[in-house]
Amino acid sequence: MAKPAKFLRNVPRWSTLFPVVLYVLFILCILVLAFSSRQSQSDGKLRHAEHGVANDIPNVPAPLVYRKLEEGVVKELSAAFTKADTNGDKHLTVQELAKFINFKIREHIDEAIRTNPMMFVEIDHKPRDGLVSWDEYQSYWLHERGIQGDSHMKKGMFDKLDRKVKESIARDKAHWMEAARTDPLSLTLDEFLSFRHPESSTVNLLNLVDDILRQFDVDGDDHLTIEEFSDVQTTDLGEGKKFILWQNVRERKEEFAKVIDKNRDGKADRGELLSYVDPRHPRYAIQEASTLFSLADTNNDKKLVMHEMLASSSIFISSKMIHTAESFHDEF
Repeated sequence: MAKPAKFLRNVPRWSTLFPVVLYVLFILCILVLAFSSRQSQSDGKLRHAEHGVANDIPNVPAPLVYRKLEEGVVKELSAAFTKADTNGDKHLTVQELAKFINFKIREHIDEAIRTNPMMFVEIDHKPRDGLVSWDEYQSYWLHERGIQGDSHMKKGMFDKLDRKVKESIARDKAHWMEAARTDPLSLTLDEFLSFRHPESSTVNLLNLVDDILRQFDVDGDDHLTIEEFSDVQTTDLGEGKKFILWQNVRERKEEFAKVIDKNRDGKADRGELLSYVDPRHPRYAIQEASTLFSLADTNNDKKLVMHEMLASSSIFISSKMIHTAESFHDEF
């Protein structure tokens, strides 16, 4: 009995342990309550954010919207979808999509033509001679991006520029040389439009007409017949250019009769061909809308809903439906 008695004497009294145990339990309770409250608030905010985004977008599961795509992309696609959905039935047909794309194309080209003279005058000032030189344009371009320098900057300064900036300058220089038809060092007003917006330039469109006539006008009478246009054997335009032929003979004859030959005289003159190659022609919007549908309409019901558009967001973001200017400039 001596040993147990000695052990009991060494054990701390309950009056000593009780406050310590109580304090530990109190701290644990505080931590548990704080964690639970914070988690509830976090979940509530997430649900509120998801619900708020989803409310603006029809037929889209909230987690898909909020977690897989950037909010800016979702809003951009949602805004375009709403504008294209003219009857408000929460889905798009090919016709609705094509009509909206055609509207965006016309809006872009009209804006490019309207603003071209204003930018031309703004850049043309050293000297103000009715021409924009490469030096004037390069100084303007660098200044707009907050970069000190001009086209004559020293090699050391140029080498310090960001790689993307240098690549952009190189692309601009190549496009400049293509647009400069009279003087490689300067551009006229129309050449400046060809340089900045080749899809908006009548001169560029006339060059496309020349390409078509050179390829298909067999008898050289400056007109195309339905037989000449439907000849899909020759594809060489010279100088390494190729005119892509994706239709068969029947489809091309149908296109000539319905789309190109407006006066139904069996021939297409330059005016009719100019209308045909103009990006504002509805056929371009119809082709793009059909392509987008073929890629995004996963259930093939001929109706495009918002979650299908979000699932193919990268395709739509790079299309003329969303980023019209960028899409054009990638093509031309």
